[in-house]
Amino acid sequence: MALTMIKKKDSKVTKKKESGGPTLMVKMLVLLCVVSSMALVLQLNLTNQQNLLLRNIKGMEEPRAWSAQRAVPTCRPRRHLVFLKTHKCGSSTIQNVLMRYADAHNLSVALPYSGVYLDAVAEGQSLKVKKLKDSPFAPPSGRYHFLIHHTRLNVRAIQQLTYDDSVWVTIVREPSAVFESMFHYYHLHKFYGSTFDHLIWKLEGNAGSKAKFKNANSRYMGRLGKNQMTWDLGLDDLDMRQESLLKEAIRILDQNFHLVMVAERMDESLVLMKHLLCWGDDDVVAMARNVRRDRYRSYLSEHSVNTLEHFNAADVKLYAFFKERFDKHIEAFGRSRMEEEVATLRELRDKVWKECGLREADITTFAKRRSYSDKERHLVVQYKTHHNGSTRLRKFCNDLIRPSTEYTQKLRWKQYSRYHHTNNNPWNLTWSSYGKKKKKTSRRASVTGRRNHAKGSRPNNDGIFLNHPHNTPATSIITTTEQELTP
Repeated sequence: MALTMIKKKDSKVTKKKESGGPTLMVKMLVLLCVVSSMALVLQLNLTNQQNLLLRNIKGMEEPRAWSAQRAVPTCRPRRHLVFLKTHKCGSSTIQNVLMRYADAHNLSVALPYSGVYLDAVAEGQSLKVKKLKDSPFAPPSGRYHFLIHHTRLNVRAIQQLTYDDSVWVTIVREPSAVFESMFHYYHLHKFYGSTFDHLIWKLEGNAGSKAKFKNANSRYMGRLGKNQMTWDLGLDDLDMRQESLLKEAIRILDQNFHLVMVAERMDESLVLMKHLLCWGDDDVVAMARNVRRDRYRSYLSEHSVNTLEHFNAADVKLYAFFKERFDKHIEAFGRSRMEEEVATLRELRDKVWKECGLREADITTFAKRRSYSDKERHLVVQYKTHHNGSTRLRKFCNDLIRPSTEYTQKLRWKQYSRYHHTNNNPWNLTWSSYGKKKKKTSRRASVTGRRNHAKGSRPNNDGIFLNHPHNTPATSIITTTEQELTP
């Protein structure tokens, strides 16, 4: 009897074990399916996120080949161009070359309605495509020959404003120099809550915690901050933190641009650009623009450079890639050939310097110029020109050192007059913003100014009303006013 009961119990236990086996297996299979589904969803999310983050820089599927061929008489000058103007990389020097070419050949340039930026990043806007197409300075087609003013890279938006065969160019610079220059020019000590030397000290970890570093991961005015070049070229901060994503972004940038110049090798860059565009030597003669005076530079030791490079790690990788790419362009072009052409370009620049009578101007010369701030008078090297040559030479010399803000205003006036077939316009635009002394403004005069503005007078970038044309003197004194600075 007892033996029979034991056997029954054993059979029940065996049945429970047998019935529990499949249940456990089903649970494991369900768990495996759930885990696989979560992994798939995560992968899809990462892929979608990557596509979203890279949308601004992705344009063409196939690489755009650059050919370092010698310019020959049968070479046809390229007059469709996109120059992505990066901050503090010597881009003002290149922009002046391009503005002069556009002006001389009556080419249309995409112009901001005011200021020097084509976008409004602080307001969450990328390139203002519709506004630029409907701009009073736009050609009837809505497409521009040149796009050369500041904007954050958005390839698809730029393609809507330019021609399909446009040449794409930009410029990079050693990252620590970019950050140092930007810090001083924009007075970022207020934004970061630290002087430059103290900032270096904090970045080295001496502050105890990087959390004490004010606005370390923020951008001044929504635009300026660490990894500035990478940000200008369309990458968000999240892109820069992911190694694979940053590598893919750099690859796409390499596909989109025909030429990425290097600021430290400006003359070689100008030679390559000349051949890429099939222009002449006279077209690429340039004077260094927005150069700081020596006393406003910060000395960067090797240790400081390493510290800043760690802080701007994404820019370091970007710069290293395109610097190597630039060397390959030089190899393809021929080093001996490059040396000859650089020497020719420098000789031509020296000749222009003498013919234009260019020389550095002292600070007091600009004390009464109302269109230039105290920062610009003292911080940046300024030039003046004096010559008794032809009208054509005077124009060339004046344009050679004309500030970007003033040249932009000149092009606004010119393009409006051309596309609207009139010399009269509702804004009373004039591109010359100097020539009269600044007077003290009384309360009554201030009220009158506001009334005039309400009637239709429009202030320029410096808040000066443009309803009084000024004549350009034969002896011109021109300084840099654009917020762009290079050493």
